[in-house]
Amino acid sequence: MSGKALIVTWHDAHAYKDRWMGAEGIDSEPCVVRSTGWLMEDAKPGHVVLAQSTNSDSELDGLLCIPVAMVVSIKVLFDRAEPS
Repeated sequence: MSGKALIVTWHDAHAYKDRWMGAEGIDSEPCVVRSTGWLMEDAKPGHVVLAQSTNSDSELDGLLCIPVAMVVSIKVLFDRAEPS
């Protein structure tokens, strides 16, 4: 795991409605999501992989794999590797 905590803004694939509807009712706006977590470098090719939580045994929880093509922006919130 890297020492980088990120906020990733990305376009999500999503179900639009939970009922039958006509195509004219589809909204043209993307579903924009912002996710935060610890960057898992090189974990999955073509994806930005974030871990929501880690514990003292270096175990991970809440892994999220975001396809790179869906990423709008990435902001580094914290980088333990950077000198103070």
